[in-house]
Amino acid sequence: MRAIAIIKSEHQNLAAVLYSLEQLIAEIDSGKQMEFPIFHGLFTYIDRFLDRYHHPKENDFLFPRLLQRAPDTQALILQLGQQHYQGAKLFIEMLKALSAYEFCGEGEYPHFRELVLRYCQFERDHAQLEEAEVLPRAREVLEDSDWQEIDAAFGENQDPMFGAEWDSEFSTLFNKLVNSLPSPVGLGDAWK
Repeated sequence: MRAIAIIKSEHQNLAAVLYSLEQLIAEIDSGKQMEFPIFHGLFTYIDRFLDRYHHPKENDFLFPRLLQRAPDTQALILQLGQQHYQGAKLFIEMLKALSAYEFCGEGEYPHFRELVLRYCQFERDHAQLEEAEVLPRAREVLEDSDWQEIDAAFGENQDPMFGAEWDSEFSTLFNKLVNSLPSPVGLGDAWK
C-alpha cells in the first residue's frame, strides 16, 4: 500500500503549488508586479507531473483494479476519470489565459485570475474526493497482488520539484518560490 502514501504526498505537493498560485494572485491583486516566469514554471510543473504522471497512474492502475474488486465504485471512478479530463481542459484554458495576459496586457488579467482560482479549487476538491472515497475503499478491497502492481507504478517516477532528487529545472523554480512567497510556503515577506 505504498501507493497510498505516494498519492497523499503528491496531493500535498499539489496543494502547495495551488496555494502558491493563489498567493501569487493575491500579490498581484494587492498591486505587486506580475512575474510571468514563476507562473510558467508552476504551470510546467503541473503539466509535467500532475497530468503526465500522477493522473495517468491513477487511471491506468488504481482505478481499474478498484473497479475490478469493487464494481459498486463504477460511478465514482467514472466521475474521477471525467474530472481528470476536465482538469486537463481547464489547465489548457488557464495556460492560454496566461499567454493572453502576458502578450495582450492587463485587460486579460481578470479572466486569467478567475481561471487560476477556479482551477485551484477544482483540483483541491478532486484530491479531497480521492482521499475521502477512493483510498479508503481501495485499502478495504484491494489484495496484496493488486498493491504490488500499483505500488510499482506509483514508485516509478518521482515528483520533479518535491521528490528526493530534484530535477534541476524545477529546483530553480522551487528556490525562487521559497525565497519570494510568504510563509507557510516560503521565506519571503513580499513577492518582488
